[in-house]
Amino acid sequence: KRAAYECERPYMSVASAASMDGYTAFGAAITKEGYKQTMTCPAPRAVLADLGVLTAAPPKMTSAGYADLLSKVTAGADWLVADALEVEAIDPSVWSLVQGPLRDATARPAELHAGDRQAMDALIEGLIMSGLAMQAAASSRPASGAEHQFSHLWEMEGLGHEHHDDEPPLSHGFKVGIGTLAIASLYERLLARDLSNLDADAIAASWPSWDEVERSVRAAHTTPGLDEAAVKESQAKYVDADALRQRLSLLQERWPDLRKRVQDQLLPAKQLREQLRAAGAPTHPEEIGLSLDAFQDTYRRARMIRRRYTILDLTTETGLLGELVDELFAADGFWARTTARTGR
Repeated sequence: KRAAYECERPYMSVASAASMDGYTAFGAAITKEGYKQTMTCPAPRAVLADLGVLTAAPPKMTSAGYADLLSKVTAGADWLVADALEVEAIDPSVWSLVQGPLRDATARPAELHAGDRQAMDALIEGLIMSGLAMQAAASSRPASGAEHQFSHLWEMEGLGHEHHDDEPPLSHGFKVGIGTLAIASLYERLLARDLSNLDADAIAASWPSWDEVERSVRAAHTTPGLDEAAVKESQAKYVDADALRQRLSLLQERWPDLRKRVQDQLLPAKQLREQLRAAGAPTHPEEIGLSLDAFQDTYRRARMIRRRYTILDLTTETGLLGELVDELFAADGFWARTTARTGR
């Protein structure tokens, strides 16, 4: 896609597997100088996706595509938050391209994993529509939220790059699937709180300066290329104490309505886990080679690599992130350290 742009040539996409939503997506996701970024490229003139070819593709590729599409559940919740706090408005027509077919396209994971053509038809349609939404928005916002920040961070730090000759590198979809569970479970802990009772003045009074934030970003990211990019992205969305106080006041005012909208958008994290498992996708970080300690630390570090506003920013700005993450990793939490590798 990027080569076609540089050569000023039209192109078409031929889907050999329903493995991701990039066939029609805006831009080309490429790691350059240590930092994964979306580089400009035009939309394809046409897309060919033959169900016979797709159902005959390696099952892991289908599982990865399913996980990538299921991530739009949490990506949508993040956009609702950004819209309510007047950070990034929702375009209803673009929203409907992704969210309209989403529930049906992800409703039959077991059948999809078994090679059912109707389930595959729904999946590839959902993936294509997701890509078209990104084209319409000229942004990945309609299809990418905090769950993708998790995946992109892991990828830029080399997770899954080493592989055996008979195995491809760890797929984007498998990383995003784990990220989706991470964010869905975080939302559940957040939605149990009443944010209309926040003490905005007290939170703003203890808000760090940009110099303090920059030091923390540099301490968290030392990978060449990623380090400077993380500083740049974090600075782009940094707000001072006065702006934070205003944002928190808006959050207090809109929280009852926002909480309901987000609850309606999300699916229970346990249900998402079961759907991923039924589709043949990993459901626990250890299944993708990530320790629980590194996984837990991702909650703190992932928000720094993108200027996109997500639940990671909301929980950081309200001072709740550390507390909520601790709950997730407690003995009775979603990511309890007694949890088996299967995610049960």
